[in-house]
Amino acid sequence: MYRTDGIGLSAPQVGINVQLMVFNPAGERGEGEEIVLVNPVVYKTSKRSILYNEGCLSFPGIYADIERPASVKVDARDITGGRFKVNLSGLPARVFQHEFDHLQGTLFFDRMTEDVLESIHSEMKALEKKYESRTGLPSPESIDK
Repeated sequence: MYRTDGIGLSAPQVGINVQLMVFNPAGERGEGEEIVLVNPVVYKTSKRSILYNEGCLSFPGIYADIERPASVKVDARDITGGRFKVNLSGLPARVFQHEFDHLQGTLFFDRMTEDVLESIHSEMKALEKKYESRTGLPSPESIDK
């Protein structure tokens, strides 16, 4: 996560099929707090939402405006199995929701408006071609689905 300038990572992004995420809004090892959530459940979201420019380690170099609730209340477990609740707002709420989407099989372009999708279409197609040329396989995700 830190090596690629990320501030959050979910287990499915690295091929591990468990409901686990880690994030650190500071984005630097040794700074801020690493928050680890296992089996998180959102039990409340704010009515107010905020539009903010997001990136994703799964789609390097792609940034787009995504609308998300301003705050969330979450029930989760820590890495020892202890249950806890946390109220998140601002950047921590945004990062949590982005990583939670990965746990639900939702990618950030699934939350983009049609206009935003159109504005990043050529960049996404370039990433798909790069993947296909590197692996010899068709891209498992396509912007044109």
